[in-house]
Amino acid sequence: MKTTLLELMPGSTERLMILVIDGSAQLRELRALCPNAEIHAVTPYEEIAAHAETASLGVHFHVLDWRRDLLPFAEGTFDRILSPFAVESAYEPYDALMTLNRCLKETGTLYTGYTNIRYHRVLRELKRGAFPVRGDRHLYAKPEIVRLLNDTLYKEIHFFAGERDDDPAEAAAWSSAGFANVSNDLMTRTWLIRAERSTAAAANLKMFFSREVRGETARLLHRIEYGISPAESIDALRALCMREGIFHDYLADFADEICVHRDPVARALKDLFAEI
Repeated sequence: MKTTLLELMPGSTERLMILVIDGSAQLRELRALCPNAEIHAVTPYEEIAAHAETASLGVHFHVLDWRRDLLPFAEGTFDRILSPFAVESAYEPYDALMTLNRCLKETGTLYTGYTNIRYHRVLRELKRGAFPVRGDRHLYAKPEIVRLLNDTLYKEIHFFAGERDDDPAEAAAWSSAGFANVSNDLMTRTWLIRAERSTAAAANLKMFFSREVRGETARLLHRIEYGISPAESIDALRALCMREGIFHDYLADFADEICVHRDPVARALKDLFAEI
C-alpha cells in the first residue's frame, strides 16, 4: 500500500501561494491539483529548473540547497509548503522546520514525511549491525517527530501511512518480541505528515479579520480579563466591534481561544452586545 503527500492535499482553484522543496517530480500533478496557484520550487539542480517540461508549468524556480542556504521568502508568504524530505534530510531539523513555519501564513500547512526507524525491515538491518540509509539522512520514530514539530510551533499534527506492508507476519514477530505496534507502526516504512501552523479553530478565526484587528481585539480582551481599566477597555472594544463589524459569536470564540479566565470576559461580552 502506498499513499503520496499530494493525496493529502485538497485541490483548489484559489490563487494559493505554494512552496515545493526538493519535490520537482510532483510539480505536474500539483499544477493539475491547484491550477491557479502561484508555485515556487526550490531545487539544487539547475537542469531541473531549465527543463522544458517543468518550465511549461509556470513555476518560479529557485536554485539553491535549502539545507544550507537561506530561503529567499518573507515571513508568512505561503498557504502550503510541500517538502517531502524536510525532516529526514535537513542538516539541522529544528532550524529547518522553524524556517518553514515562518514561511507559512498563519493558516498555512506543511506537508512532509519521514522514514520510520521502527519499520520491521529497518529494525532487521539494525539488528544485523547495518544502518539501512546513507549518512546524510535521519531516521525517526513517531514520538520524536511529535516532539520536534511541537517544539517548532506546529499546532495540529496528523500522521498518515505512506508505504505499508500488506503482509503483517514479520511485524507480528517483532510485536511478539515486545515491540509496540500502535497504528501498525512496525508495518509502516514511511509516515506522511500534515502539520498546521494554527489549530483549526484558530485558523477559522484568523480568516475573518486582519492581523491588526485581531491584535487589538486580543489586547482589549486581555485587559478585560485581568481587570485593567475595565470600563475604558469595554468602551474601546465596543467601538472596535462597531467599526470593524465584529459579531458576538466570533468574539466569544476568540476569547475562548486566548483567555485563561473566561468568566469575567463572558460577562463583559454579554453586557457589551446587549448594548450594541
